[in-house]
Amino acid sequence: MAGRKRKTYQEQTRQPQKQMLEPVLEWPTAIYARLSVENAGKDDGGDSIENQVEICRGYLEDHPYLHLYDVYMDNGWTGTNTNRPEFQRMLDDIHSGKVKAIIIKDFSRFSRDYIEAGNLLENVFPFLGVRFISVTDSYDSFETDGSAQSLLIPLKNLINSYYSKDISRKVSTAIHSQQLAGRHLPSQIPYGYMKSETRAYRLEPDPETAPVVRRIFQEFYEGTSCGQIARELNDEGVPSPGQIRYNRGLTVRECYKTSRWATTGIKMMIRNPTYTGDLVFGRMPTALYLGKPGYHFEHDETKWRVLPNMHEALVDRDMFYEIKERLAESKAVRESKVASSEQIRKDNPALLLGYVYCGDCGGRMGFYRTRMRNSTNVYCDYRCTRRTYGHCFASHSIPQKKLISIVWGAIQDQLRYFCIFEKMVQQMKDKNSETSQQLQYKSEIQSVLVKIRQYMSKRERLYEDFSDGILSPEDYTTFKKRYEDEYQALNRQLGHLQTLQNQLNRTLSERNEWLIHMQSVQNVTEFNPDLLEALVDKVLVYQDGKQRRVEVVFKYKQDFSALQSAYEELGGTEE
Repeated sequence: MAGRKRKTYQEQTRQPQKQMLEPVLEWPTAIYARLSVENAGKDDGGDSIENQVEICRGYLEDHPYLHLYDVYMDNGWTGTNTNRPEFQRMLDDIHSGKVKAIIIKDFSRFSRDYIEAGNLLENVFPFLGVRFISVTDSYDSFETDGSAQSLLIPLKNLINSYYSKDISRKVSTAIHSQQLAGRHLPSQIPYGYMKSETRAYRLEPDPETAPVVRRIFQEFYEGTSCGQIARELNDEGVPSPGQIRYNRGLTVRECYKTSRWATTGIKMMIRNPTYTGDLVFGRMPTALYLGKPGYHFEHDETKWRVLPNMHEALVDRDMFYEIKERLAESKAVRESKVASSEQIRKDNPALLLGYVYCGDCGGRMGFYRTRMRNSTNVYCDYRCTRRTYGHCFASHSIPQKKLISIVWGAIQDQLRYFCIFEKMVQQMKDKNSETSQQLQYKSEIQSVLVKIRQYMSKRERLYEDFSDGILSPEDYTTFKKRYEDEYQALNRQLGHLQTLQNQLNRTLSERNEWLIHMQSVQNVTEFNPDLLEALVDKVLVYQDGKQRRVEVVFKYKQDFSALQSAYEELGGTEE
C-alpha cells in the first residue's frame, strides 16, 4: 500500500509543469529608500536604508529584465511631503526618460502624503509609462487591472498619511494647550533651573548652577566676550550644561561626559528670556505634520510661546534687554562685514568644505580666508577649531590648494584602478570565471539545497507512514514539527547564502557601484566639486608630530575592496 502511494507520488512529480514567463523587456530601474531619522544604530524595525536597498536588490536579481539605473536614498527626511533631494532627483531622471521603473520596499517608504503619492501613482507614472513596484506589498503596477488591488494603493497611502500627520497634530495641539495653561514644562530644563519641589509645572533656581548663570550675564554685561567667558569656565573646571546632565543621570551619551563650555552655548544662554522669569516654549520646535520631524532653533521670536513671570528670575530684565540690544548691534556689524566681503568669498570658494575632518579628534575642520598684509592676495586654509574647547590637542591646518592637489592625486589613482578593474570584470564575464568566494557560496548553496530536498522527502514519507498506520498521531505530530523546524532553518540559511551570493556577484560585475560612479567621471581631466560628490566620503587630516598626513576616504569602499581582492586572486599585483 505504502509502496503504491510512493510510486504514484513519483509519477506525479515527473509531470511537466507549466512555467509562467516574464515579458522580455528591459527596464532602467531606480531603487528608492527613505528613513525618517538618521540611522544611528537605533532599532529601526528592519527599515534601515541598507536593508531597504538590499531587499530591492534581491528583487532585481530575481527579475533580470529590470536593470538598475541608480539608487536614490533620502536618509533623515520625512515622508509627509515629496520635497526630498534624492526623491526630486529621481523624478528628474524619470521625466528625462532615464528611469522607466521604480522599486521600493513598501509604500510608506515612498510617501505618506496621500494627495501627492496618489497623483504620481495614478496619473504621472502611468502617463510616462513608468512601472512601479512595492516589494513587501507584492504590488506591480503592470500586473493590476484597476480592480480591488489597485484600489488598495490610494487607501494605503491615505492610511500612511493620516496616521503620521494626525498623530503629530494631536500630540502637538495637546502639548501647546497644556503649555499655554501653565501645565507643562520644557522637556529639557534650562541650565540654572530645576523643577520646583513645592509647585507643579514650575521652575526654581538650581543652587549649583544658578550662580554660574548670573556670573555669565554679569561678565558679558561688563564687556567680556562669550569666547573669553567660555575659556574662563573651562579653565576653572566649571561643569558645562552637558556635564551636569550626564553627572545627574539625565543622559547616558558619553559625549556629554567630557563636554566643555563653548561660545555658541554662551550666546544661546544670554538670548534666552527664561532667565528673566518667563516660561518660554517654541524655541526648539518640532512638528511632523508640518514637515519638520527634527528639532531646530526657531529664530523668529514672534513664534515663541511666552508665559511671563512664571518663576524666579536669575537676571534683571533691564540687563537682559540691554544685552539683547547689544547683540542686535553686533549682528548688524557682522552682516555689514559679510556684505563687504562678498566678492572675496566668490573669488575664493570653500571647495572642500564639509568633506575635511580632523583625523585626530574627528571634528569637522573649518574653512578660513585671510587677506595677506599689504597685499590683495587671500590665503585659504582648513583648521581644526576644537582645540579651543579642549576637544583636540593636535592644533593644525592645511592650505586649500595643497589639499586639493592631494585629493586630485588620489582621485587619479582611483581612475587608474578603474581602468584595470573594468578590464578584469569584462574578462571574468567573457571567460565565465569565478573567484574562490563565489565558488564557495555556490557549493554551500548546493549543499543546503540537497538537505532541503532530503527533508522534503522525509516529510512526504512521514505522511505516507501515518496514512498507512505505521505512525501514531502523537509520533506523527512530533516528527512533523521537528522536520518543519529543520526545514525552515535550512530555508533561512539558504536565503542568507543567496543574499551573500547575489551581493558578491553584483559587486564582481558591471553593476558594481564603484565602477558605475567611476565610469561617470572617467573623462574628467581636472579637479571639480562634482568629483567630491561622486567619489569622496571624507578627507582626514592628521598631525603626526611635525609631519602632516592626509587620508582620502572614498565611497563604495566595500565594492572597491571586493574588486581588489578578486584582482589579486586572479593573478594581479597588490599594487
